[in-house]
Amino acid sequence: MNLLESMQKRHAVRDYNDEPLTTEQVNTLDEAIAAANAKQGLDIQLIHDVDDAFGGCPTHYGRFKNVHNLIALIGTDSPSNEAILDEKVGHAGQLLALTAVSLGLDTSWVVLHETADHDGAWTLAEGERMPAAIALGHGNRPGRPHRSKPTKELGAVETGDYANAPGWFKRGVEASMLAPSALSKQPFRFTLLADGRTVRAEALEGVQPEIGLGIAKLHFELAAGTDSFVWA
Repeated sequence: MNLLESMQKRHAVRDYNDEPLTTEQVNTLDEAIAAANAKQGLDIQLIHDVDDAFGGCPTHYGRFKNVHNLIALIGTDSPSNEAILDEKVGHAGQLLALTAVSLGLDTSWVVLHETADHDGAWTLAEGERMPAAIALGHGNRPGRPHRSKPTKELGAVETGDYANAPGWFKRGVEASMLAPSALSKQPFRFTLLADGRTVRAEALEGVQPEIGLGIAKLHFELAAGTDSFVWA
């Protein structure tokens, strides 16, 4: 299963069984995490096969059961803009979530409180923050598709009509419809600028909008192809 197929298949799962991750799954995720950390300057960590992967931390929303595995999305804030870390975490985290789905695992995004005071296996260095995490494992039941905004609310063309936008832009916008976001509000928008190649991606009003934007940008890139456009 490739990442585009994983994008179609991935739905949030919050109830897991006790089946452990395989050695192959752990090794593949470790490699993907190392690559993401090197590319984005993050400190993402994999916690696997523990009793409570949340380390006793309460969740911001959603009820979870039997979470034994977690990808802790950790990094250092930019001195000038905390939102930069949130967007990086969204982009890198969703790539790891899709990788997990391609390995036959179920996943769900989760925001935890009190992550600096926990019984978990992750570590937070001085100045680091954990904006979100990804629960993963083998679900007791399949997830369900989330509701999505229509393309006309997620994509726009600066000059002209969306109906006449190039195919790569439409594919990117349609892929962003599959992007998970807090409360399924999808607080983001993509605009094709007048040059026909530059895309502006914006976070809108909402819960954790920059995380949602990072996730949506990854979906857009995978479907549109990074050779087709440049970010504004």
